[in-house]
Amino acid sequence: MYTVGQLSKHTGVSIRTLHYYEKLGLLRPARNENNQYRLYGEKDILRLQQITILKKMHFKLNKIGEFLDQDATRSEPESNLTLWNNTLEQQLAVVKEQQERLSKVEHLLFSTLYAIRASGTISLDEMLGFIRELDQPPGKFRQDVFTPEEMESLPLNNQNNSISMEWADILKDVHTCKMEPPDSEASRLLAIRISDYAERAFQGNAELAEKYWDYITPGDDRSARVYGMTTDTMRYIEMILDRWTVQNPDDQQ
Repeated sequence: MYTVGQLSKHTGVSIRTLHYYEKLGLLRPARNENNQYRLYGEKDILRLQQITILKKMHFKLNKIGEFLDQDATRSEPESNLTLWNNTLEQQLAVVKEQQERLSKVEHLLFSTLYAIRASGTISLDEMLGFIRELDQPPGKFRQDVFTPEEMESLPLNNQNNSISMEWADILKDVHTCKMEPPDSEASRLLAIRISDYAERAFQGNAELAEKYWDYITPGDDRSARVYGMTTDTMRYIEMILDRWTVQNPDDQQ
């Protein structure tokens, strides 16, 4: 058993905070019969560990109390080992859920930064879409489509990779040129640039490039799955690449 001072020393949690947790009912230490000092046992330490983890994940204290109370309503007695295992497994599940949410926020933030670079403007529609997406249930993520090995090779997988943002610059030129005829000089030069980019981005893996292209193709609602890659934009890219391929068959070997 630990006194409040000993528990504070060993955990780094202040005595004032421990008292506050007790006031809220998050901790329920026993009392020494002789001097009424607070005494904290193993179950108290387990609850403090839970509180600390959940606070790190920005749970409010009232929500933490609800979480702990749910655990306390279990009817079947558990051994200390089983209790710790079950508690840690629950926390891992909560952490995983938080990671998925943060992953979505990270993706949306990067997509917005990417959109600004690709368009050279700040679109209020994009900002409204960003807010709307945050409140939507998770959709079909890239990890649901691609293997972990393939994910490592995707050009938009890592915002710290310069090649990810390079496509934003190319896309900006695509939007400028997509009214050009496919056989124009501007379209030809853009096709060469796109082909070179794809070769580097997918490390020569034509099968992965095709799979990614299929993945980002707009669905029935015709909304872009990747910023700027609308049906019209993708059709233009396909046309100029097809024309350049026909005119330069030796470059495709």
